[in-house]
Amino acid sequence: MNLNKQWPSKKYSEIFDLGWEKLTLSERDKEYSPSSVIGGNYEPFIKRYLSESALARSKVNSKRYKYGNKENQILEISCSNSSHSKKAAVPILVFFHGGYWQELSIQESFFPALSLAENGIVFAAVEYTLAPHASIDEIVLECREALNWLALNDQDLGIDKDKIILAGSSAGAHLAAMCSLSNSKSKIKPFGTVLVSGIYEIEPLIGTSIDKKLSLTPDQAVRNSPMLSSLKNFPSTIVAWGENETDQFKRQSKFFANKLIDENVSVRSVEIKNKNHFDIILDLANFDEPLGKELKELLSV
Repeated sequence: MNLNKQWPSKKYSEIFDLGWEKLTLSERDKEYSPSSVIGGNYEPFIKRYLSESALARSKVNSKRYKYGNKENQILEISCSNSSHSKKAAVPILVFFHGGYWQELSIQESFFPALSLAENGIVFAAVEYTLAPHASIDEIVLECREALNWLALNDQDLGIDKDKIILAGSSAGAHLAAMCSLSNSKSKIKPFGTVLVSGIYEIEPLIGTSIDKKLSLTPDQAVRNSPMLSSLKNFPSTIVAWGENETDQFKRQSKFFANKLIDENVSVRSVEIKNKNHFDIILDLANFDEPLGKELKELLSV
């Protein structure tokens, strides 16, 4: 995919500096609390995730599958019309929810399924064990296991394992990025990724209120930061964020996009006007809205 590049191909460190090390702990707490931009109350958006997910379930048949032995290792997948038939396998969008690895579930994550089903695309929402019941290492491993399960069951599901799109919001974008890194144990190579309002270097979280359930160590932060990993062979990517986000969240996305560019990855980076950290993802599969149009372009290649 030959997507438009937003910034010149220079060493990413020459263009953007996250600058988090210059912030006090209280400043980091605020910058990495995305609700600080909207007055602190993000519950109305969670209610929208739930209501729109319920609407999607009322109109799209889905099944839940266990991809592992743990309680929260669940995939909810919309049913493909081509499953168990001679029709061609169809693309699938796999979604990792946000919530700083310690909130939310598939219950709030099914809302993109309706629009995708109308366009012949299967949707899968991934649930994983939340902190503090799992470490960041374990959460990443679970998400990779979910993708391997999909690859092993592609024919039964009627999906094209060569056209798997990974998408995620906030911490979910982090997980989608981690699952897109080259890994010898992976049974798939993602066709593309859609990373929305993500966090790609997680060391700034250490010591903040967000870290209470995570208990991150510097070593954990380094090995679980896509920003600090090799991005060679990373799939074609959309990096998106809302206009109404904190400075640090915007820098995270811009910095990561530039590192992708520096690694010669096809990338489209876009700031969505009049959107914040929580409502931007609601348009993921709406092909009439800017974010959905980016996904449509990615799928059309």
